[in-house]
Amino acid sequence: MTAIKPATLRYILFAYVILIVTGSLYPFSGWRPMSSWSDAFLFAPLPRYITRNDVSTNLLAYLPLGYLISIHLFRPGRRGLPILLVWILGALLSLSMEGLQVLIPTRVASTLDIFLNSLGALTGALLALHHARWLRAGQAMYTWRHTWFQAHGKTTFGLWLLVLWILTQFALVPQPGVGWLGIHLNQATHIPESIQMVNTPWFFATFLELIVLGTFTACLLRPGRYVGAIFLLLVIVFGLKLLAWAMLMKPKVMGGMLSPETLAGFVVALWLLLLPTVSRHRRGIAIVLLAATDLGRLAFVPSPLWPGGSLLNLVGLARHLAVLWPWLALALLLTPRKSPPHPLR
Repeated sequence: MTAIKPATLRYILFAYVILIVTGSLYPFSGWRPMSSWSDAFLFAPLPRYITRNDVSTNLLAYLPLGYLISIHLFRPGRRGLPILLVWILGALLSLSMEGLQVLIPTRVASTLDIFLNSLGALTGALLALHHARWLRAGQAMYTWRHTWFQAHGKTTFGLWLLVLWILTQFALVPQPGVGWLGIHLNQATHIPESIQMVNTPWFFATFLELIVLGTFTACLLRPGRYVGAIFLLLVIVFGLKLLAWAMLMKPKVMGGMLSPETLAGFVVALWLLLLPTVSRHRRGIAIVLLAATDLGRLAFVPSPLWPGGSLLNLVGLARHLAVLWPWLALALLLTPRKSPPHPLR
């Protein structure tokens, strides 16, 4: 059922389990003696405050695990039992990790985490039921990639950077604003009554992110695909931002994503990206703006390469990736593309 060789799949599965164990038991220091262990956490009340960040992190962490185990266990005509086994294995692994966290002073064991982790594994198993469809969708994406984007390996790396950019959206802040004090979205969604009420830092951060992303993506396109790709890109970007906010924010706050500052950033960025001058000089514009973002952080942000937030939750990981992304994108654009070898005469 899987296009991955069984041996390769086992290695990937083993590596992912190690990743979960590492994230669950970090920082691996200050261990209490085993004599102090207690199962009281199993009977403790639920945490008083439950954030969407914690819920999303626990669900998503075990989803790939459930998926990988399922495609390893699935056999034709026998799917119900593997799903049950995946759910049990996910729950047992999570129970083991939470039990060990009792011995780590900086970690808090919780039955809610066990429930969410096992639910994430179960969700991954259910998604694996359609593994063949995902493979066909992947093949369609591969065909689409060669229709719209250049064929060389540098473009492939650039497309993976775009995937990485998607993860940065869970920082809930436009990428240039990560690490900057004062970059936040006002909850109000009404039209500002005066210019003083306009959240200008948010507008410029959104605008700058879209210009950088648009010009960077344009550098990967085949000739003649610019206008259609830019329209499609901004529609997808807006949908992804809404999805990230829906996962991590309350509905009454999520409406802030539709604030005038955000919408104005999209409109102005689209207008600018469609200018012929920007289209012709897309690579130079992207390099200048990426360099300005990186140098600005180095000059004015207290911890430019290590923003606040833990790598062990979705928002914290996204903030760190958002700092890394402009450096990787800049490095890619500054790397000269190898010319194809000339045929022998």
